Amino acid sequence: MLYAILFDVTVITNNKIIDYTFLSPQGNQYSFNDIVKIETGVYGKKTNFPYSHYSKGDFYYIIQLNDGTKIHLTDVGGTKNGEDERFIIEKLDSQYVNMDIPKVSSMDNFEYCTENLDKIYTDKIRNILLNIK
Repeated sequence: MLYAILFDVTVITNNKIIDYTFLSPQGNQYSFNDIVKIETGVYGKKTNFPYSHYSKGDFYYIIQLNDGTKIHLTDVGGTKNGEDERFIIEKLDSQYVNMDIPKVSSMDNFEYCTENLDKIYTDKIRNILLNIK
């Protein structure tokens, strides 16, 4: 179990996504063209799922790949240069939207994230949520 927890890692480079999992330790590679859907928003209340770590006001950004794999970009353990993940997601989101990847975005519950985050971060989240074609 510890191996599974420590080994699930997703790496996003300039042109591909590599998803390392317990069942695929060598990693599955995807191009950005393999992204079929984006879902983003802010959680409104704590989920009732056991072992869930999502709370009211948490921002989420989920990409779905053509094989059904879902990657939660807001569950990053860190970034290469230490930059906050919301800044990186904003750049990726702009690229993905310009590629005409379908995006479902909701401003519902946005006010909850403003309770615990500084304006610089909530501005990034707002930009992401409002960036649709």
